[in-house]
Amino acid sequence: MQRSRQLRLILLLALIVIASFLSIIISKTQGIISQQTTKKVENTSVAILTSDVLTDQSWGSLAYKGKINIEQQYPVSAQVISEVNTNQKMKEAAEKVIKNGTKVVIGHGREFSTVFTELAPKYPHVHFVTIHGTSTYKNQTVYTFDQTKIEYLAGTAAAMKTKTKKIGLIDAFEAREKNPGFEKGIKASDSSIAFYYRVVNSRDDGVKAVKLLRELKDEGVDIVYAKGNSYNQEVIQEAKVQGMYVIGYLDDQAYMGRSVILTSVINDVPQAYNVIMKDYFSKTGLPTGEVKLDARDGVYKLASFGPMYSKGEKQILYSKVRMSTQPK
Repeated sequence: MQRSRQLRLILLLALIVIASFLSIIISKTQGIISQQTTKKVENTSVAILTSDVLTDQSWGSLAYKGKINIEQQYPVSAQVISEVNTNQKMKEAAEKVIKNGTKVVIGHGREFSTVFTELAPKYPHVHFVTIHGTSTYKNQTVYTFDQTKIEYLAGTAAAMKTKTKKIGLIDAFEAREKNPGFEKGIKASDSSIAFYYRVVNSRDDGVKAVKLLRELKDEGVDIVYAKGNSYNQEVIQEAKVQGMYVIGYLDDQAYMGRSVILTSVINDVPQAYNVIMKDYFSKTGLPTGEVKLDARDGVYKLASFGPMYSKGEKQILYSKVRMSTQPK
């Protein structure tokens, strides 16, 4: 009996020792993991620079949404710096965040390309990324959108509704040769339709955009694809006055004027930031040069067609959309 009690006591003590040992190991392991996780977050500092303001419906607001996206899905600490609208400000802002340990600097627009090309060889340990634009060095990447197919379909939709056989495009910056999809879609539908191209040279100059719209109206244009963001609201309001149809851009802009919006080319710019971070954390890391994002990356689609289309016309267009956006 005495021997049995001794064995039980020894067993109990052994279990206590083992449990204590395991507790120490688990505690140490959790501490190491916690330190590694914290280190990873600290080492993945991202800065997003935009020349625009962070207001609703602005180009800059998409940079902020991109920041929220990547912080929710990846171990990063991101910041957005707005109104960086001169080359000097761009350079100063970039160098400041780099000195604070930023690993990735993203320029929210092609206007950052020149400054980033200047800084890239100076900071080889930092990767410079721009949404659209150009790149030169191995630590530079440009993420752009291949909207050819979706804009081709938008051109097809416009050609179906023009009465004057005159369709225009008001672009934020010159990109007619780079983005020919809309014009090709129009011409493929009806080669007799005249195409008018105008450039604002700004994303938010509503005064100039409206002036261009009125000029197009005077030339007989009855449909305009407004490829801006901040100025689109003013263009759409003026289109109502002028009795013109509009194809919206960036988001589904039917809420601004359902009676005049044929459809919208939806461009999910914040989704591009998810792709950038996905590449950053991949085995190969961020690529060099230009990366073209398409429907498979979830960056664009065509909005619903407006009430001016008949049921038959919608069926034709939706059939074309399905065929065009199928995975390769």
